[in-house]
Amino acid sequence: MVNRGFRLGLEQGWIVYHTRIMSNALSGIALCAVGLEKVTAHELERLGFETGERRSGRVRFILDGKDPARSLATANIGLRTAERVLLELGSFQAADFDQYFDGLRSLPWELCCFKDSAIAIDKVRSHNSALSAQTSLQAMGQKAAYSRLMDHYRMHTMPATGNQVTARVYLDGDSCTVGVDSSGEPLHKRGYRKRTVLAPLKETVAAGLLFLSGWNRKYPLVDPFCGSGTIAIEAALYALDFAPGLMRRFALEDMPMATHGTIAAVREDFEGKIRRDVEVNISASDIDPGALESARGNAYDAGIADWIHFDLKNAEELLPVGGKGYLIGNPPYGKRMGTEEEAAELLGRLSGMRDRFSEAGWGMGFITDREDFGEIFGMTTGSSKHIVNGAEEQWFHWFPAVAGDAEGKDSRPPRKEFHSKS
Repeated sequence: MVNRGFRLGLEQGWIVYHTRIMSNALSGIALCAVGLEKVTAHELERLGFETGERRSGRVRFILDGKDPARSLATANIGLRTAERVLLELGSFQAADFDQYFDGLRSLPWELCCFKDSAIAIDKVRSHNSALSAQTSLQAMGQKAAYSRLMDHYRMHTMPATGNQVTARVYLDGDSCTVGVDSSGEPLHKRGYRKRTVLAPLKETVAAGLLFLSGWNRKYPLVDPFCGSGTIAIEAALYALDFAPGLMRRFALEDMPMATHGTIAAVREDFEGKIRRDVEVNISASDIDPGALESARGNAYDAGIADWIHFDLKNAEELLPVGGKGYLIGNPPYGKRMGTEEEAAELLGRLSGMRDRFSEAGWGMGFITDREDFGEIFGMTTGSSKHIVNGAEEQWFHWFPAVAGDAEGKDSRPPRKEFHSKS
């Protein structure tokens, strides 16, 4: 059995050209939150990809020239920190609109589009380019793609009534790169978070915090502000080698390049790697009963509820258990929940928790909206990673365990008084 794209290729005498395209090494582009590029690149390498250029929020990687669809499926299903995976259709020089149109028209849109596909250039990013009129560039890019496809399918018009194909254009000086979205819905939408709370943390960012902290399943993990349970659930999925994209579909599945059975075979490979025999110590707590109920339900839908201990508890009362471990949380803060004053008051009440976990040999990490969080929290920050998540600016602050000095004196700096940002 062959898929629709292969059959249409035979009908149009396309298969020779299609084979030539497939024999060349194509590239993918993994999009991620700004600040997580290195983490995403390491993930790609663990999945067996060769990575290339990194830009702000983008990591380029090489696809299998013989079966690029399998590579795209692997990235979509297996990446924990990427927001989208694009197929890089190609790059070309575009110093003016004529070169821009001709360049887009020269790209192999038939890899992604049937003769009734609806094409949308949803974003154009222009940096130091003479071409910056986004609306015009979107319309011209769409027209160029349709022109290519009308020639390819020997049609005078494109009905645009079929599957949606979304592309992004990146202009950097006179260089233009075009990527087609193979993900569809953003990859942070794993499929398990059907219940949510106010100001939830994106699943992809939560996974990024785990990698930035260095946590692995050998160590206990505590989230004291679990909300809808995202950090704990992502930790359990990671601990069980449960690929994050196994519960959802992708735009790739509706493209000609995805030969019959490709995505199913990749899913089967990932399903075979799931480790349900592992023992982990993951705890999630919250003071809000409604949030905790949401977290439990989401963990159940994710299929990993048995690996997380949920507890209705105030963060101030938490005690470290199980020796050295990791505490990672997304505490309430002014821009997302309540006011900045209320958030600062909460942090001031957490000094007991801070001391107990630090002195027990636990590292602690918090994602917040303040670069100076360490001074407010009363500890010296070991590292601070700036993350731009959509329109939101955040910092992940990591605090290694800190004990008293040789004379028993506390080595923590005095806690800074809180002042609201202007």
